[in-house]
Amino acid sequence: MNDEPEGPRPWLPAVGTGCPVGVPHQAWIEASMTWFVREFGRGPVMRGVVVAGPELRSAAYSGTPEQIEGLVALVCELMGIDRSTLTVELFDRSDEDAAAARKEKRTVGHYRVENGRPVIGLDVTEASDASYLIAVIAHELCHVRLLGEGRITADRKDHEWLTDLLTVYFGFGVFTTNAALRYGETSRGFSIQPLGYLDERTLNAARNDSYSRLGYLTEREFGYAMACYAWLRRDTEPDWAAELDPGPRVFLRQGLAYLARNAGPGEFPTLRARNIPVSVRVVPKTDHAWLSGLHLMPTQTEWPPDAPGHRPR
Repeated sequence: MNDEPEGPRPWLPAVGTGCPVGVPHQAWIEASMTWFVREFGRGPVMRGVVVAGPELRSAAYSGTPEQIEGLVALVCELMGIDRSTLTVELFDRSDEDAAAARKEKRTVGHYRVENGRPVIGLDVTEASDASYLIAVIAHELCHVRLLGEGRITADRKDHEWLTDLLTVYFGFGVFTTNAALRYGETSRGFSIQPLGYLDERTLNAARNDSYSRLGYLTEREFGYAMACYAWLRRDTEPDWAAELDPGPRVFLRQGLAYLARNAGPGEFPTLRARNIPVSVRVVPKTDHAWLSGLHLMPTQTEWPPDAPGHRPR
């Protein structure tokens, strides 16, 4: 038995004593979570976090169309979406040529509206990883709850970040947080509505040959969002923290420690008096290119360049 003190683990991020995200990020996350409470009620928060059961981790799950349908139906049920009103398309991009693969032109999910009916598409080449597929399904169905139900419009510069955050509020944060940074050899990404299919480099600009990102929020931002979620539940020692990857788990615990020092139970530090959320506007950098009106960052994804206030009730 080795009695020497355990040394630092190089794969874990440095942990500070303050909020794990910057002030604009913090204010936006807290204001958005408060807005979710008003829009969707406390039911999604109080239901609890969804985690993968043993049946999804066993060899019996192989990502068949029937199993994919079962996952879609389950996520629909937990998100309050009538499955019969939704069209699901399964597509296979595994046969894309090597040139396209090198350019990372690969879509794993999409959302659009066709003849007034919401349509989500899922790449079946990702279906064998149930947890990853659930992250994609949750993201696309959150488009249904936000864009499809007219709660926001795609004109909001932060609508994709808000979609990521809503997956946390509806209890799917373990899946989307763990999918935010995945080590491996494959390229993954989301497409967005209504501009169609975008590649991973557009959506997940922070990448190199050893990892890929899914979605818009970073591990640090997801970690603090999960802390805010737990704080709304008044759960200061969430047992589901063990389901998170090491990096975001550290940010979750740091965020909870920060909230415990700076806010009352179920409250957030940056909210003004009378429960009015802070509205943050961040001026974008100028070193970017524009693709169909969307911000394409050449290196690391910055915070939403424009985060307008939430629709008042």
